[in-house]
Parts: sequence; C-alpha cells; structure tokens
Amino acid sequence: MSIVVDSVSKRFGEFTALEDVSLEVRDGSLTALLGPSGGGKSTLLRVIAGLEAPDSGKVLIAGEDATRKPPQRRNVGFVFQHYAAFKHMTVAKNVAFGLTVRKRPREEIEVRVDELLKLVHLDGFAHRYPSQLSGGQRQRMALARALAVQPRVLLLDEPFGALDATVRKELRAWLRRLHDEVHVTTVFVTHDQEEAMEVAEQIVVLNHGRIEQTGSPRQLYERPANDFVMGFVGPVSELSGRWIRPHDVEILHEPSDGAAEAMIDRIVHLGFEVRVELTLGDGEKTWVQTTRANAQELELTDGEIVWLRAATEYDRVPA
Repeated sequence: MSIVVDSVSKRFGEFTALEDVSLEVRDGSLTALLGPSGGGKSTLLRVIAGLEAPDSGKVLIAGEDATRKPPQRRNVGFVFQHYAAFKHMTVAKNVAFGLTVRKRPREEIEVRVDELLKLVHLDGFAHRYPSQLSGGQRQRMALARALAVQPRVLLLDEPFGALDATVRKELRAWLRRLHDEVHVTTVFVTHDQEEAMEVAEQIVVLNHGRIEQTGSPRQLYERPANDFVMGFVGPVSELSGRWIRPHDVEILHEPSDGAAEAMIDRIVHLGFEVRVELTLGDGEKTWVQTTRANAQELELTDGEIVWLRAATEYDRVPA
C-alpha cells in the first residue's frame, strides 16, 4: 500500500523534530530514511505508524487519511532495534502472538507460523526460546512476528543497529530477498549510508527535521542536491575548494591544465583499494582513492610531488 506524508510537522517542546515534511512511498517499494542522529528519521517513522501524532499535516495509507487513526487500526507492522521479544514464549508463540490476540483459529495460526518460520529460515527453531537464538536470529523472529498479521506496511526502526558488522551485512542481503518475496511496502530507518544504498530502492535523506533529498541510491550518489547529501552519502575529499568523490580524482606525474599540485604524505594499502593521503599547495589535506593496479603503475612514493585533476563534474539537483 502506498504512503503519503503531506506537510507534516512535529515538535517536542522547543525542539522541532519534523518541519513541513512531505514524502511519497510507492506501493510495494522499499524505502530508507537516512540521516544523522536527531535528524527526524525515527520520529517520521513513528508518525507513519501512529505512535506519534503530528502537530500539523496528514498521513495517508492506501489513499485513506490515517492521521488520527490509532496504530492498531492502521494495519502496520513495526520492528524495533531491540527485538522486544517475549522471553517466556517460544519462537513459535512469539511469532503467533498477534494472531492469538486477534483470536484467529488455532489451525490457521499454526499454518501461518509454519509458513513464516520457513520464510525467515527459522523452521528448525520453533520450540526454542529467544535466549537460545543469536542476535540475527532474534531479529528474523521479530520480522516474522510483524509479518504474521499480514500488515499493509512494514516499518523497521534501525533493525540491524544492535548487531555486529558481519551479521548486519548478512541480514541486509536477507531483507532485500525477503522483500522481493513478500512485496509489502517497507520503510526502514538507518544512519548507515552503505546499508541504505545496498537495500533500498528509494532513499530519503533527513537532517534537522527536513528532507534534504529523495531519490534512488544512484541519484543521491551521482547527483547530490547539496554538500550535506554529498558528504553523508559516500566518501568525499576536497580539491580546489570543492568536494569531490576521492575515486574521481586523477593522480598525474606532470603538471596539467586545471590540476592542483600536492605532496604524497602516506600511501595506505587496503586490499584492492589504495588510499593516497596528500597535502595541497595551500597546506590543506586531501585524499584520493585508487586501485592497487593503478597505484603500482604510477609507482607512487611517500614525499613525491604529484598533480591532482578532477575526473568528474558533479551536478546539483533541486532537493
């Protein structure tokens, strides 16, 4: 089901969490709310869920005004960062909880739970307790529980934030595959730009309660609306007074039109990637990202004088 947020503002005392925010989420899409802490991501998600009431503006779900509807009448599934599992219940009973509360027939509950446990790859864990699961398994259980009641919208608030980097990366790929199977409209909050770019079809960048830019991962990376988006979505370095992607800078051994002189301070080998740290003629520091093969071909050395030239010009688009 589609979601439309229309001119929503929300304040907590003197603090403005959201200011005149408008957003459209397509039916069946996967959207990431990305931004720094305090930018308004979780507040926007809670407004969509009905856990917070906006001071002004509207929220429409499937074309219906849901602004004043309580959460239980929005048919929205919500997954928090810290699972909120019932420790005294088995995995199966945790997943079945929403259906049990709705007094669905026992046979229907058993079939639905079996289907979901297979979907999230926990079919061999039905009789275990949450304490007997890993962090990644508990998060998959939480997602199955949210999906059990067949919500129109699935909302995830930093779902992988409490997990280590390896598990988080595995679950990102799993969430993308899961979404391709169930096609429920999904919105998730993250402050991890790699996570947003890997998983989402649409990214909404929020900062200080406002939307800086909305677009596909490629649009945000290649055509950032402003310096904030460019700096938040992907690495940046500075050259000739402007920001540029460090992999879009050429290193030259000879002067060239438009190239800036610099001295190599340090060469850091990071597997396939090589990071070259430099000092420009005006004393400013910068860095360039290149491949191992290119660095070997250039025969770069610490203390060497080189010239840097921007290989790409970045467009700016309206936010």
